[in-house]
Amino acid sequence: MNCLFGYVLTNLSRFLLLPFIISVSLNALAEESDESPNFAFGLGYGLLNEKSLMNIDFKINIPLNDTFSTQVLLNSNYLLTGSSRDSFAQSEFTSNWFLKSEYVRLGLGVGVSELEPMDETLASEREVSGQFMGEVFIGDVAFTTNYVSADITLSNITSSRFGLGYYLNEDHRVSLFREKYNGNQIGWRLETYYQPKKYRQLGRVGLIVRTGKDYDYAGAMIEYYFDHARSLQQREREFH
Repeated sequence: MNCLFGYVLTNLSRFLLLPFIISVSLNALAEESDESPNFAFGLGYGLLNEKSLMNIDFKINIPLNDTFSTQVLLNSNYLLTGSSRDSFAQSEFTSNWFLKSEYVRLGLGVGVSELEPMDETLASEREVSGQFMGEVFIGDVAFTTNYVSADITLSNITSSRFGLGYYLNEDHRVSLFREKYNGNQIGWRLETYYQPKKYRQLGRVGLIVRTGKDYDYAGAMIEYYFDHARSLQQREREFH
């Protein structure tokens, strides 16, 4: 068990250096552009089939102009079972590009996903994946579709999904998705996110429940944004 937590802490310490490095770069970019980049840092924890699953997310959204934007995403997951034999870390690095308007956003991306067992005698798995994202905004309703070619689909990003979200108000959204997991398994995902005005709308909290034969999950996450105050609805229309 000590070995498992040491493994997680070692990788976590590497990630925690990134906000300081990236925030300096974002400040420089913001001075040169009317539209400032958006940097988000998220932490999540839940139970995947009664096993502990922790995830760490870093996301940079960079507007290029009123029509195009780009995104860099680093997503890491740690499944802790109490034994190094079936515990592992999964990381995913993705570059996405978006064409957007007031009502529609279309995106294409390419990424590398790696599954690394905590037992050093086992081999790691790595694959390159492509991704398509589409969203349509009609009033307080958002229709979302997302397709990923990867076979390693533990993380929240790499599930192919289709569904809709509804904004109860500008800072509170509820969504329901139909998802596809490994081995063509089908499941459902219900999630809600809330962004308190009390903290200048720079952070949100979420609850997630997911069903599937081998992918039952219940968890929570928090996310902090290194930008300026804006509503959750506005933020999600601007950034994926």
